Amino acid sequence: MQLAVITVGIDPEIQLGPLSVAWHGLTIAIGIAVGGVVAAGRLRRRGVSTEPLATLGVLLVVGGIVGGRLFYVLEHGGPLLGTRGFTFDGGFILAAVLIAGYVRRAKGGAIYIDAVALALPLGVAIGRIGDVINGEHYGPQSDFFLAVRNSNPEAFTPNPALAYHSGGLYEVILGLLVFAVVWTLRDRLPRTGDLAWTVLGLFALGRFFEFFARSDSPDLALGLNNAQWTSLLLLAVAIAGRTLWARRATTGPFRPGAAH
Repeated sequence: MQLAVITVGIDPEIQLGPLSVAWHGLTIAIGIAVGGVVAAGRLRRRGVSTEPLATLGVLLVVGGIVGGRLFYVLEHGGPLLGTRGFTFDGGFILAAVLIAGYVRRAKGGAIYIDAVALALPLGVAIGRIGDVINGEHYGPQSDFFLAVRNSNPEAFTPNPALAYHSGGLYEVILGLLVFAVVWTLRDRLPRTGDLAWTVLGLFALGRFFEFFARSDSPDLALGLNNAQWTSLLLLAVAIAGRTLWARRATTGPFRPGAAH
């Protein structure tokens, strides 16, 4: 049965002489860089300045790290200052708040939020490759064809001889699927800003189902864990937000790309 699963035997760290580089950090950096290229391309095609992207990238990183760590500590406890333990939802939420606040204050326009939203799924997919290599965010043992056996003894899975559901791999797949959808819709949605609500809703829906195969979020209520309840809340926010956004566009002054 184990012949059907995916086997990864890569050491979680790359040794470059005396220097150790973590795959996780490397893939996240690549994901941010690729996402920046996608976002910049989107803005250039719209004839909009790409200068704010540097600030938006910094806010994305800061929000991802701080929000991810805060949410993890709220879920699992432990010291606030630490290098291990981050949650996607916390980083996603704080980064979104910081970016939206900056764009609104700078009157940059919703077009910048859409550009970041378009690039985000691809950046997440690339960044999560490091989780697959490390064996992070694993779920129960499995012989499912997408289960991953991290054969390197330095990986984080409990047993290098066994395969487990891989939250990292599922997030790679989810990111690629969301990117494929929003790339197809990028010029077809009726309003600037709709792209961002769509990305939020698709990620929330995908992660809700993903966490049935993961074991790294504490149970909360009704057989669902913290991450699933957070996903349901974010899905509700996405639906309500897009509805209000559309209503505002039809009942009040609306200028594509204007700050709202």
